[in-house]
This record gives sequence, C-alpha cells and structure tokens, in this order.
Amino acid sequence: MQCTVCRHKAIIFQPYSGKYLCPEHFAKDVEAKAKRTVRMYSWLHPGDHIAVALSGDTASAALLFFLSKLTSNRRDIRLSAITIDPGIVGYEVKQVAREKAAACDVEWFSGSFADRYGRTADEIFRYEGREKSCRACHILKKDLIGELAQEHGITSCAFATTVDDIATSFFTDVLFGSVEKTLFSSWSIGAKQIPVIRPFIEIPAKEINQYANLFDSSFLHPCPYAYSSATVTEAQKELDVYEERHPATKFALANLARTLARKPSALCPICGWPLGEGKCEACDIRCKIRQRTKS
Repeated sequence: MQCTVCRHKAIIFQPYSGKYLCPEHFAKDVEAKAKRTVRMYSWLHPGDHIAVALSGDTASAALLFFLSKLTSNRRDIRLSAITIDPGIVGYEVKQVAREKAAACDVEWFSGSFADRYGRTADEIFRYEGREKSCRACHILKKDLIGELAQEHGITSCAFATTVDDIATSFFTDVLFGSVEKTLFSSWSIGAKQIPVIRPFIEIPAKEINQYANLFDSSFLHPCPYAYSSATVTEAQKELDVYEERHPATKFALANLARTLARKPSALCPICGWPLGEGKCEACDIRCKIRQRTKS
C-alpha cells in the first residue's frame, strides 16, 4: 500500500485514523504525538535532568531514542537512563540496556534487586506465586528507580507507558475490583516525589514497537513474569480481540481512566501510596521482603 501523505510504500496502517504511512511520515507522526503530550503537560524545563526507565525492551528503547532526539540541541537539559536488574535467570536486562544507552550516548545508572533487597525476582516468584509476584516486582522496581534518581540528582523519570498499558490495566482492574491501581497511578516516584513523565500515553504499543524497529532491530523480550496471572492474561486477550473489531476501544478506555483519575482520599503516611481499606499494599510487600532478607 502507498503512504497517504507522499505515496511511497507504507509500512503501517492506522485503523483509527485510516492512514497508511511510510517510514518517514510514520516516524514524524509518532514524534508529533509524543511532542504534543510533552507540551500539554509541560514536561521539559531548563535545568532538567531526565532519566529514562530503561529495561532494554522495544518501548523503553524507543523512549530513550525519542527523548535523545528531542533534547539533542538542548544544552540546558541532561538525559540519562536507569536500569533495574530484577534477577531473572537468562534475562540479561543490564547488558542489553547498557548497549542501548551507549548507542544514544547517554549516561547510564543501574541497580539490582539482589544488591538492594537481598532477593531476586526469581526468588520472589517462588515465595509469592503467580498472582502476586508481578505486582511486588513493579513496586520494588519503582522504589529502587526512585532511590537511584534521588542519588544522582535526577529531576524527572520517564516511563514508556502506552495507550495499551493504560487501557489494559484499567480494563483488568475494573474486572477484578482493583480499579484504584489505575485511577491512582502515581505521577511521582521515590521518597522525594520525583515527577514522572510519560510521553507515549497517546500512542498504541504496536506503533511504539514499529517506531523502535526503525532505528534498531535487537531488543529484550518481555519479562517472563509479566502478566503471570492466567485470569489477567485471558482478560487482555479478550480486549485485544475486541480492539481488532473496534479500533478506538483502547483509546476510549485510556481516556476514561485519565478522566476518572483523581487523588485518593487516603495516602500511606510512610510511603505515600494510596491506602486500600486502611492498608498499604506497597508497605506490606516491602515488609515481607525485609523479613525474608533477615531470615
């Protein structure tokens, strides 16, 4: 098929817009959307030190490439990357992430569950089981990113959150009665409440993956423990099937989640996470990890 803009060969079709786009105009389309989101939320300021949460997968690598391109002529903005190694056998997070950071010529910082918590993700999975390990890993990883960001004077952390991430999280949380996890999603990280920026929240994951493939071809595969719950996986598959017939579905869900999002009435006095029924899930997870580390 031909590009809707220039009539050259297209590499992607956007069902929600009806456009076919060639590599050049597809890249411009993705970058224009991300730039618009950055402007909308006023996420760039003189003197900023932005750190990309870099895991080496397609989305985080694409975000690093986009931000390095966006800030290449900004001497007043510093860009770096932070990688957390959860400790999964055969999952070479640090090696791949280090290569991506070097390719973009940005400073790279790293940490690991083993060094910080005395436990790896493999061990957490064995202790917590399929249903809880992914959530525990998510909380611990954000804690460690926040610590490293504070240590290195970082002013904001960038995450490669896409339309699909918000929509699928909201959809599954509604189904399983835990919608506060999406609606109260934090826009800051760490004890110092370092701001979080998400330039890709208006872009589908498929397009971000395709964008990444324009400048690289080797990425880390998704975490083997991601979405380890069978019920969550089933719900996500059903949403994907519905999205194929109704292309704007995930946009609608993501927009609804952002519209309903609000500050929770009760926050944990220790860590600032939302309280659910008077309890802090994040503190419970941290406490369990500390207890097992001492044992």
